[in-house]
Amino acid sequence: MTWRGTLPAACWEADEAPAVIPVEAESTSNGVFLATHTSIPILLRDRVDSAVGGTIVDEHSLQRAVEELPADQPIIPILGKSGTGKSHLIRWLRINLKPNGATRLIFVPKHRMSLRGILELILEHATSERAAELRAKVAAASDAAADETTAQLRLRNELAVLVETRGADKDGTPEENDLRAFLASAEGLPALLGDPVFRRRLLADNGPIARLVREKLSGKGSEDKEDAFGFTAADLDLSVDDVSKAGVDAASVASALASDAPLRDLAAKMLNEQLGPAVSEVFGIGGDDLKQLLVELRLDLHRQGLELLLLIEDFSIFQGIQGGLIDAITLLPTETLALCPMRVVMAVTTGYFVNQMPETVYTRTYKVFDLELPADKTAPFDPARFAARYLNAVRVGSQEIDKHRTHEGPEPNHCLQCPVQEKCHQAFGEVEGVGLFPFSRTALDRAIRSQSKGDTFIARDVLTRVLRPVLHRDQTELDEGRFPSTGFESDFRTGALDILDNVEDQVRLRTPGDPELSERRVRMVRFWGPGHGPQNLHPTIHEAFAIPPLPDLITEQQTLPHQPSAPEPVRPLDGAQTPVVVDPPTPPSVRPSPAASKPTLVQAVDEWHKTGQLVQSHRNDLRKIVHTAVIGCLGLEYGFGGDSGDWTKGKAEFKPSFDASTSITLDGSALQTALISIDHRNVEDVRVLRALAWVNARGSWEDVPQGDALQSLCVNRAQEWADSVSAVLLPSEDDDAELGRLAHALLSVSKALGIPESYRSDTLSRVKALFASPPKLADPVRPHMRQLQDRFVDPAAERSLLQQRLLRLTSYRQGAGKPLAIDLPRLERAMRDDAAEAPWPEHVPEPIRKAADDIQKRTTMLDPMLDESRRLVPDVSDLGGDVAHVAQALNTLLSDLAALGQSANSINLPALRDAAKSVKPSDLKKVTDLTEGLDAWPTLTADQRLRLMNLDERPALRIRTWLEPALQAVKVLEQKLQAGPASEVQREYDETLQRLVAGLETLSREVMDMAGDEGGA
Repeated sequence: MTWRGTLPAACWEADEAPAVIPVEAESTSNGVFLATHTSIPILLRDRVDSAVGGTIVDEHSLQRAVEELPADQPIIPILGKSGTGKSHLIRWLRINLKPNGATRLIFVPKHRMSLRGILELILEHATSERAAELRAKVAAASDAAADETTAQLRLRNELAVLVETRGADKDGTPEENDLRAFLASAEGLPALLGDPVFRRRLLADNGPIARLVREKLSGKGSEDKEDAFGFTAADLDLSVDDVSKAGVDAASVASALASDAPLRDLAAKMLNEQLGPAVSEVFGIGGDDLKQLLVELRLDLHRQGLELLLLIEDFSIFQGIQGGLIDAITLLPTETLALCPMRVVMAVTTGYFVNQMPETVYTRTYKVFDLELPADKTAPFDPARFAARYLNAVRVGSQEIDKHRTHEGPEPNHCLQCPVQEKCHQAFGEVEGVGLFPFSRTALDRAIRSQSKGDTFIARDVLTRVLRPVLHRDQTELDEGRFPSTGFESDFRTGALDILDNVEDQVRLRTPGDPELSERRVRMVRFWGPGHGPQNLHPTIHEAFAIPPLPDLITEQQTLPHQPSAPEPVRPLDGAQTPVVVDPPTPPSVRPSPAASKPTLVQAVDEWHKTGQLVQSHRNDLRKIVHTAVIGCLGLEYGFGGDSGDWTKGKAEFKPSFDASTSITLDGSALQTALISIDHRNVEDVRVLRALAWVNARGSWEDVPQGDALQSLCVNRAQEWADSVSAVLLPSEDDDAELGRLAHALLSVSKALGIPESYRSDTLSRVKALFASPPKLADPVRPHMRQLQDRFVDPAAERSLLQQRLLRLTSYRQGAGKPLAIDLPRLERAMRDDAAEAPWPEHVPEPIRKAADDIQKRTTMLDPMLDESRRLVPDVSDLGGDVAHVAQALNTLLSDLAALGQSANSINLPALRDAAKSVKPSDLKKVTDLTEGLDAWPTLTADQRLRLMNLDERPALRIRTWLEPALQAVKVLEQKLQAGPASEVQREYDETLQRLVAGLETLSREVMDMAGDEGGA
């Protein structure tokens, strides 16, 4: 059972839709044509050269104008854009004009009419000997050009010749004449037309040459435009795969055209100027032949006492020979040229008529009938009345309509025999007794709006894009309970974008557990509903579409032109026989526009849900809102992560990270790879996004419509998002491979910095060493060692980076601030020696791996530090005793010499004594140990070498500080004593001095060498 009882839910047969509503107006029978005809408002103007003024009339005024055409103004143009109904009016005239026996009517259709066919139509009415000659010429010429490829090549070549010989017109401005001369030269357009490389573009199937040849041989197809075929500037914006293979001239002119739009316009104009003579040459017949044929026909008809009526469905099919036609129809009878009277009605696009018709046509035009109404002109036109005629014709069927016309009976109304006529018309509406089902006025208006450009009513678009698809495609959908279909919504969605414009309204129309029914209910309310929000519609609409109303929604009553004023008796649900009168519900007050009070981001989400369009600034803001909500659920402050910013900065070294700009995507190519993906087609996610935008703008859930329910929804969804993010972000408790590599890399850094705990054997000390502050570095007496250590203590260097990574994986914190605790057992496992060489896990970012690898390289390549240390450490093996003893002997000698007046002024004895005092008793032993370690360098491990490089360098520096002035003092004394006479006392001191010098000679050499290498440092 359906809403129509035992009858199908749909009251028509799907196959009747294309039969009654064809693509071409000439395809239907006269009966169907008249059964579906609706008067269309037409603007009548008496002046051809004026686009203002005029009177709104109908087709009957057009008929009267044709019947009263004066002999000296025999032309009536019907103007309008493609699809506005020009062909429909021409056909209506054919049916309704009642020419007498003295009139010969020639109808030239626009589709499937070749050049030969046009001429043969005219020749049918010619009986003279000259007409027979022309008939033979037409047949021969058409047969000669029957091959399409040959005709294309010949037309291209002919255009090249004509442009070169006739294109350099001298009537323009000096600048235009110069450009014409360039384009008409052998190096201009002729070179381009004849070049084999550009041939493929010029002869393309959709190009003007191929289109024009097809039209002349086969006529226009239904898919072809009404505009006359010809060259446009776009046709001359040429590009080829390999311009290097083109001729020099062709490549040059193609480049000039590509870079100069006005030049392309002029080139297209020059080619179109030569199309007529080129067509005549290629096809063997042209405008002159057409003119001659029509003149001969008019002479013949005059001799018979007849007149000629020419109806042209599309003037543009005469492209190439239109000059002859214009000359023939504007030619008036004279005393010497006895032509029959001729009336011409032609459908022509406005642009073609205004821009390409010569002045002679204007002077011969009686009236202009224009289907494009200006903005200041209004006419009573009802789209529903227009549609109703076709709806009824499809229900009745084409054969039944033709049968009634044959019997001259009235047009049948299918609704009269429908068992649900009354309630159907109340719910869906009707026009003059014809129901609008399955549309309503509201649904029809929204569907038409979706297919319209601006506010213009294009009859063809309404028929072929609205009525025909629904009646043909959706008849089965309706019968099987699947209407309104997804196809209906897809076709017409732009006409109802402002209805149910937010996801919450759609959710209220859900039937739990039945998403398909829920989606159909949304479509029904969106297109058939009179208001903006969720609602139940007229009960009959629910019944017809098999969509039960929802108990918690109000029922909005449509205002229908034939809705009864008294309430309708309704049977109670308990099946009692006594009808009760149910007062109709009070219509709700008109709501303000839903967008009026919604925050900007909420409106943006609604628009995104409808259209998939979202501006980048709104996209960024919404990402940040989602990011904040998820961060609140991740628990980073109480678990892993140290500083939560480490997870959210989005830097490569912190990946996997959770960053608003890269980890959250709203549609796009990253839907499958982002940590959080939100699709505008996912209702639940859009609801959450919309609610978050609301609360972000209002600051409190109390100020959000349905805030309680939406808050719960958002909390649950945010936690789900957080769980999915955690699964990617937070490390596994069992995965210590990365920790091992990080810990050992940081331990190497600590050893290089000389942190004592790093060399201890217990794990706790070594863990402390990973984050311990490095000792204060000595003065840069060893540049290579200082450079190594500086690199590690730089805040932007590898040590800081790896420390952050390690804290991220092992630390705990509470609230804001630095880490409060370390997962010590986990980190101790990672400190095992065997963990140092564990393979890196695949998820570890490349910057982390590189930083650790660089540390390993630098802490094992220590040979430059070895050379520095050898130069720093003096050889004290020949000193002959402790430094303090040698220093004391030198001080005594210098004191005695000073008492005898033998000392030198350059010797600073107090400074020398102070330097000797600074040398500690253990310094000599430390220097000796350091020397032994350097000698054993090849046998040391990497850790031993690092530890050796970090031994205290101050003992060697203190010895060097004393040794340098001591050696200098000895040298000065030696020079002074050698310069004076010898004495016993002097010899005694000389012997003492020699012994001292012998003992310090080696040490002096070492220190001086070092001083020279270090630049005196």
